[in-house]
Amino acid sequence: MANIIGTNGNDALLGSNGADTINGKAGNDIITAKKGNDILTGGGGKDKFVYNLGDGTDTITDFGGIGKGTNPTAAVIAEVDTIKFQGAGLSARNLLLTQNGSNLEITFEGVDGAKVLLNNFKLENLENLNASGARPAIGNILFDGQTSITDSFDVLDVNSTETSLSNKNRVTFLNDLSNNITGLDDSNDVINGQGGNDKIDGKSGNDLLRGGAGNDTLLGGEGNNTLLGGTGDDNLSANSSTGDNLLSGGDGNDSLSVSGYVEVNYPDGYDFRSSGKNTLNGGAGNDTLNASGSTGNNLLFGGDGNDSLSISGYYEGNGYFNDDSRSSGKNTLNGGAGDDYLIASGSTGDNLLEGGDGNDSLSISGYYKYTPYEDPYEPRNLSSTYDSRSSGKNTLNGGAGDDYLIASGSTGNNLLSGGDGNDTLIGGTGNDTLFGGRGNDSLDGGSGNDILNVDSSPGNNLLSGGDGNDTLSALGDYYGDVVSGNNTLKGGAGNDSLSADGSAGDNLLDGGNGNDYLSVSGGYYDPEVSGNNTLKGGAGNDSLSAFFSTGDNLLDGGDDKDNLSVNLASGNNTLNGGAGDDYLSANISTGNNLLSGGDGNDSLFASEFEGYRFDNTSGNNTLNGGAGKDYLNVNHSRGANLLSGGDGNDTLSGSSYGYGFGGSFYNTTGNNTLNGGAGDDNLNVDYSSGNNLLSGDSGNDYLSASGYQYDKDGNYGEGVYRRASGNNTLNGGAGGDKLIVDYSTGKNLLFGGDGNDTLSAYGALGNNTLNGGSGNDYLTGGFGNDTLYGGDGIDTFTFSSYKQGVDRLYDFNATNELIQVSATGFGGGLSIPSLSASQFTLGTSATTSNQRFIYDNITGALYFDQDGSAGGFAQVKFAQLSAGLSLSKNNFVVV
Repeated sequence: MANIIGTNGNDALLGSNGADTINGKAGNDIITAKKGNDILTGGGGKDKFVYNLGDGTDTITDFGGIGKGTNPTAAVIAEVDTIKFQGAGLSARNLLLTQNGSNLEITFEGVDGAKVLLNNFKLENLENLNASGARPAIGNILFDGQTSITDSFDVLDVNSTETSLSNKNRVTFLNDLSNNITGLDDSNDVINGQGGNDKIDGKSGNDLLRGGAGNDTLLGGEGNNTLLGGTGDDNLSANSSTGDNLLSGGDGNDSLSVSGYVEVNYPDGYDFRSSGKNTLNGGAGNDTLNASGSTGNNLLFGGDGNDSLSISGYYEGNGYFNDDSRSSGKNTLNGGAGDDYLIASGSTGDNLLEGGDGNDSLSISGYYKYTPYEDPYEPRNLSSTYDSRSSGKNTLNGGAGDDYLIASGSTGNNLLSGGDGNDTLIGGTGNDTLFGGRGNDSLDGGSGNDILNVDSSPGNNLLSGGDGNDTLSALGDYYGDVVSGNNTLKGGAGNDSLSADGSAGDNLLDGGNGNDYLSVSGGYYDPEVSGNNTLKGGAGNDSLSAFFSTGDNLLDGGDDKDNLSVNLASGNNTLNGGAGDDYLSANISTGNNLLSGGDGNDSLFASEFEGYRFDNTSGNNTLNGGAGKDYLNVNHSRGANLLSGGDGNDTLSGSSYGYGFGGSFYNTTGNNTLNGGAGDDNLNVDYSSGNNLLSGDSGNDYLSASGYQYDKDGNYGEGVYRRASGNNTLNGGAGGDKLIVDYSTGKNLLFGGDGNDTLSAYGALGNNTLNGGSGNDYLTGGFGNDTLYGGDGIDTFTFSSYKQGVDRLYDFNATNELIQVSATGFGGGLSIPSLSASQFTLGTSATTSNQRFIYDNITGALYFDQDGSAGGFAQVKFAQLSAGLSLSKNNFVVV
């Protein structure tokens, strides 16, 4: 800091880099203050103040201006002071003059920290004048690079009402009145409004118009224009311009527009367009920004406030038959903070729309093309064509807030991102990508192959894919962030992929027409999802899954060949295959599931995977095959299941095939009910330890609740028995049925029903009951003391050995029914196909060595003796018949 005082002569005073006080006193002094906020006094005379860029804020206490008019007096001229500005940007074009009370502030646009304050000085007294007659050029400011005064700027008197400029390429400062002033054509004008509501028309040329304070109207015209509204509600426009324009509204509710020029050339047509690259910045306030008729790459920024930003196409027509309206530029629209409205209409360019914070509306719409008739020489031959489209690849970002983004008028591949908030996103006919963000969002892809995404969103979202092969997802985070919203995903027509994996909400997924994939499964790090979900495949070959789910889910395949699965789930799920050949599975599931195949040849599973033991298929499941040739499977299940085949030749299984971990064999333990329905059905609960009910219904059915015999290598043969242990009931129903409980340990009931049936308990250890029902039946007992009813018809009772218990034959008819024995199993020299007369006798024991079968017609007991009366073997009772039958050798068949 220094206090420097000159002499009464012409001094050259140099300050320090501190906050100096310098007084030149009388004389024509040169004062260079250097850096620091300095206080400078010329002290009379024609003083020059040198200001270098970076010197800080200097205050001149007694600056001598030129004053009003263009002919200052000699006394005034003798006291005119000059400021010499040195440094980049310290030019007349950047000069800003602001009257603050009695002081004038000099700054430069775009140059930070450069400021000079003139105390007790009025703007109208600042001027530069060219030489006139004998008077040389005089003025108050030398700009960077200048060595002599030029008339580079004009300042209107405080009461001036001039309406036009007189000098081209000049910087002009208006007064605080509401001015209405027009620049010059082909002139690069700089016009600076001050206070007041000004209207400034720059005409053609590369103009810089500043409105300053007040509600100003700035008109740019043809050329590269810069229009700066300043404070107040301003109206800025660069109409009929092909140049690159910059419009900045500043504070206030401003209206900014750039529009095209009109070119008419009949009969060829007319053209209305703007080709420049325009930048429109609304600033703070509720602003309206528009670039119409533009083919350039425009940037529109609303700033803070509720703004409206729009890009619209140019208009091109032929006087006879063609009209065309489009915008081809790559435009950027940024609403900034506030509730903004952004639209790019009539655009074929690739546009970026950013809503920013607030509840915003963003829209892409097409251009308009019209052909009233094809032949201009035959106007009566009308053939109208209308076309409205936008073909660019647009990006719309809503930002935070409740936003509305629409690209329905677009044929391009667009990206729409809602951001946080409750957003609505609508795609067009192209292959669009829509991201909802967090909040309750609505996404509509429109036609095309679209991607709709609300991953990691906790909101209740609606996603509609529309036509095309779409991908819709409402996923939880890969690392376990399960989302809780209730989402609705609708694929629409096309081959769609819908996923709400990792979601804990109650979701609805509807594939619509096409071959769709729908999933609400648990993820890799979030192994379970808990919502009650509804999945609808619709028409087409669909795949629906709810893996790792704890909720009660509904899966509906719809028409065609569908694959529905709720594997590794614990909820009570409902699976409807619908028409078509469907595959339904609730494997390794602990819930009580309902699986309905519907029409078609369906496969239904509520089992554990063959060869693995998880002990997790424990629910009481219901499987309905419906019409068609169906396969229903609850193998290895621990639950009490109901299987209904319906019409068709069905296979129903509740068996246990294979081994668990560690090689241990395991059984199906639940009490299952299997109903074959109409058709030739195959029902089995082999290896089951449950008490099962098998009903064949009409048709030639096969019913089995058997075990098997394996050798040491696991093949059929002598060795280890794998027996079914439950007490089962098998009803064949109408038709020629086969009922089997071979190698079983339970007490089983077999009822053949109508038709010629085969009933077998071969190798079974329990005391079983076999009832053939009506028809000519074959009945085979096992090792237990079995009860056999032939029923109506001519029945055959078969025995493989006399050592397998005593079977009771309640209704044997000796006139036409047969007892079939095995020559190998009985031995004793039996020969196929019948007994000799000597091998049968009535009585209590054999009386000859040839006799083998002894019927006690008093008690009804039937014995076998390997050597008759020879005494080497004791006779063994193997059957109990009614007493008093006319039994003979003709009732025996040897096989």
